[in-house]
Amino acid sequence: MIALNQQIAVEALGPNLYRSVMPPISMGVLASYAYGGNTLAVAVNSAYQTVQCSFHLYSICGHFVRAAKTDRRLICQLETARDTRTFQTRIIRVSQEADDGSDQLCLVASADFHIEEPRSMVTYSTLPQTKLPLSNAGISPTAAQTTTEHGLYQNIERFLDMHPVTLAASTREEVEERKGPSSAPSKFSAEEFRVQMPLRSEAEQMSALAFYMDKGLAYIPANHSGYPLTQASACATLDFSLRLFTHEIDLRRWHLTEVTTSVAGNARAFSEGRVWDGNGRLLASMTQQTLLRPKADFHPRI
Repeated sequence: MIALNQQIAVEALGPNLYRSVMPPISMGVLASYAYGGNTLAVAVNSAYQTVQCSFHLYSICGHFVRAAKTDRRLICQLETARDTRTFQTRIIRVSQEADDGSDQLCLVASADFHIEEPRSMVTYSTLPQTKLPLSNAGISPTAAQTTTEHGLYQNIERFLDMHPVTLAASTREEVEERKGPSSAPSKFSAEEFRVQMPLRSEAEQMSALAFYMDKGLAYIPANHSGYPLTQASACATLDFSLRLFTHEIDLRRWHLTEVTTSVAGNARAFSEGRVWDGNGRLLASMTQQTLLRPKADFHPRI
């Protein structure tokens, strides 16, 4: 069985040129193209190969140009944009070889690395809406907050343990009270997750986190509005911003993620996922603007 660190591994082809060891996988039965999180994880891993070990990824932002295919490997071309005493920045272009032999660009991103600073002026972290610590009593595979499309994540479930978290009734009522007539869905999804196999380095930890955090953000706007994904003619991530607030992460331990959507229009939507450790420390945030087009026969309920 292929482990996650193998699925997101890269090998050097030359100076600032890397190739994924494995072709990317699709997320599940609703998409034949490659899972975007796999492409992003390979980009993160390749960037780590070009920086000194005293620098740690804190931000990677960019655009998905086109969906990658699952029958060929990814090529990562890197460019050094900045090397200073405290920061290193890499521009990453991820592509695949087309059937005619040309390069097809799949993703372009900028990754920033920062040293461990000796002191901080302020230190704090916002808490999740989900009550901590988590317990098995708060976990339900049929929680109303979860996406219900069968097989949606079946290809990435072999790498991750993921359990939806059921919210207390009072919490759901408090959230609904804040909802206005034209406001965004007040619902949020919460789940507990961890990586099943060992991750041997910071590069693997951060790449694995990027792999996970792309999961479902494109689908959340439809799901939280009560529409099945079968009513969409197109659903894909356009741009993303993954921000990491610490490099001290161990994804073998249980973590909590909460996902919300805040605005939608012109067939686009904006959503955010946040990840906390078991102590309630915010570790990372992923924001995405996504394309969400309805089918021609779609009729909204309102």
